[in-house]
Amino acid sequence: MLRFLICLLALVLGGGHGLLAAIVDVEAENVQRKEDRVEAFGNVVVTGEDLSLKANYVVYDTVTEDLWAVGGASIREKGGEISAESLYYNVKRKDFRLENGSVFLYAQPVIMSGKSLTRYGLDQYEGEGIEFTPCLGTPPAWSLAAGSFEAPLEKYGHATDAKFQIRRFPVFYFPYLYFPVKLQRQSGVLLPTVTNATDYGYRVSLPYYRVLDRSSDATFTPSILTSRGLLLSGEYRYRLDAEQYGEVYGEWLPRDAEGGSGTDGTIVETAPDSRWLFRTFQAGGDLTWDVKLVSTPDYFRDIGSLYPSEDIWRDTVAANSTGEGRSLEELLSRGQWSGNARGFTANVSGVWTQDLTAESNGKTLQEIPNVTLRMKQRSIPGTPAFVSSELDLSYVYSRDWIQEFKDRGQLSLFVPLSLFPYVTVMPSYTQYYRGANITSNPGGFQDASVQGLWEARDPSLTASYNDPEFLARNPGLFEDDFYQEVWARREVSLSTTLYSGRFLDGLYHQVAPTATWTHFSRLGGNYDESDPEDIFPQILPGDVWEQEHTVTVGVDNYLRETTGRALAEFSLSRVYDCLLKEWDYYEANVVIAPVSWFSLRHLNRFGREQHPWSTIEHWTRLSFKDPRGDEVYASEEYRDPDTKTGLLGAKVVVGRGFSLRLESSYDFLLHRSIRSRQAAMYAAQCWSVEAFRDVDMSDIDLPRDTTVGVTVNLLGLGQVLRTRRSVSGESGE
Repeated sequence: MLRFLICLLALVLGGGHGLLAAIVDVEAENVQRKEDRVEAFGNVVVTGEDLSLKANYVVYDTVTEDLWAVGGASIREKGGEISAESLYYNVKRKDFRLENGSVFLYAQPVIMSGKSLTRYGLDQYEGEGIEFTPCLGTPPAWSLAAGSFEAPLEKYGHATDAKFQIRRFPVFYFPYLYFPVKLQRQSGVLLPTVTNATDYGYRVSLPYYRVLDRSSDATFTPSILTSRGLLLSGEYRYRLDAEQYGEVYGEWLPRDAEGGSGTDGTIVETAPDSRWLFRTFQAGGDLTWDVKLVSTPDYFRDIGSLYPSEDIWRDTVAANSTGEGRSLEELLSRGQWSGNARGFTANVSGVWTQDLTAESNGKTLQEIPNVTLRMKQRSIPGTPAFVSSELDLSYVYSRDWIQEFKDRGQLSLFVPLSLFPYVTVMPSYTQYYRGANITSNPGGFQDASVQGLWEARDPSLTASYNDPEFLARNPGLFEDDFYQEVWARREVSLSTTLYSGRFLDGLYHQVAPTATWTHFSRLGGNYDESDPEDIFPQILPGDVWEQEHTVTVGVDNYLRETTGRALAEFSLSRVYDCLLKEWDYYEANVVIAPVSWFSLRHLNRFGREQHPWSTIEHWTRLSFKDPRGDEVYASEEYRDPDTKTGLLGAKVVVGRGFSLRLESSYDFLLHRSIRSRQAAMYAAQCWSVEAFRDVDMSDIDLPRDTTVGVTVNLLGLGQVLRTRRSVSGESGE
């Protein structure tokens, strides 16, 4: 509430600048001038630069520059409007006094009305019977009312007999309010927060905000969690310049009253009494980082994070079909420095992975640091060719079983040949060098989980791991060994674009055929899978290089209107594997959107693996939407033989701000619904409320998880109420 009052008064105090315009014209049914006074009667209109005044009766003193207006008086200026039964305004001093009137500022928007409102210059406001609200309706959906209030600019104001109202009904009463009326940030206690969740019970927080200097501040928040104890959190924010800014955030639960355990994933051990979360990031500029760490893998599943941004504990990229992010299986911390000069770039980065599916993080691979030097494309004088190069160095390790130093370099040559505008041919050659110096656990693969990790990286090596003779020759696989190899990529691409003549009110057809030949292999031969000594270490996913010799052909089609917008798109491509001497599957993409209320997207991969033109994978989404906001949508996903799911959803605008949303996901392999969501929402100009119910049955081995919640948002005050309750352990049937 105090923040709302501060923002409101800042707008009010800034909005008066538009009233400085000199009056240049007075129009009325009757205009009389008596010495220094001008009187106007009947439909008076006074205009000036960025100023328009209307009233039934106006008196203007040209010496003192006082202006009186009565009878439906209103002023319209660049930043807002003023209306009152009677209005006094001084053009020179910028004073004004309203009787039974209101001030409407466009920026927030904000309406301030009352029996009387007085401004002295630009730095003092006083009023009686005042009401503040961002709501434009009558009566407002919610408002703050005060019997009297005084607000001196850059000082502290006070209000008496203050009430928070819904419509005209008072909900909360404050005998006295004391608040800063300052345009700059001010230290002090912020609004308390009250929430409820099954993870921690009821939460009551009272934040304290501290301004440190012009470009940094801090917030300390003690929170009482009725089921867990006292949780302390702190946030430090800073801005170095217009682009660079950052944040440091931490949560600490000194003693967990409940000592909960994980209920999802693989961790089921009792959590420690003390736990913490740490996050820091910096964005913008050459140096950036994003570090996320927790004390225990079950932190998010057990208690959740109170950090306001869910990107720290929700996988928003891999959102499920209901649009809700899933719980993360790992936390990635990254740091990076980049610089460039004279066509060269340098990048130093590091990645730290914290596994959230295992109690120990010892075997999680880390990559710190990674150094990359690049030379941007440079033309070769006197030729159409250009070259580029790259050098990459990295150190990969896991604390208890392996260490690797990797180096990789590449040099690329491109020779574009163009017969504009018909065809472009681009031959290119890239040569790669890579090496690896490995130091591993001298005990070999005594840990079954380590062996399983390597087998997962390359299943073809499973037999070698189980071969006693091989293990005898290699007591510590990749132990203190150095590996190096050279690869080459040769590629030629051809592309062209054809256009049809105009037809049917300017429609035209665009065709863009393409063809690419690619050959990628290790110089001196490729891996012999039967000889383990001929295998380059494959530790990270990017280490898996395989010989490639393919030809890709495709064609893109577009039906476009006169403005160039595509009404329909169709593309078809296929890859021929020269090593296997066979064609891979076809990939077809279709997008149809001829009108604003209809869209269809379809992806289909098909081939002759089992039956002629059998589908390997397809994905479809169909949507109907009207201008009012009603929408019906359906999608399906098929990946043979593991995934066959469908989603059906609808959003219905009931009217008068009410809307309903229903979604359901169905698994055709399990023959049951796996996820559903029902929500009802009311949205008004200045507030909204949403009630929802989510049911997750995606894991067949666990009971379904039902979550119900209510979220209330008020314009100007933000989210004042958020409560959600999960009911785990219900039957999945």
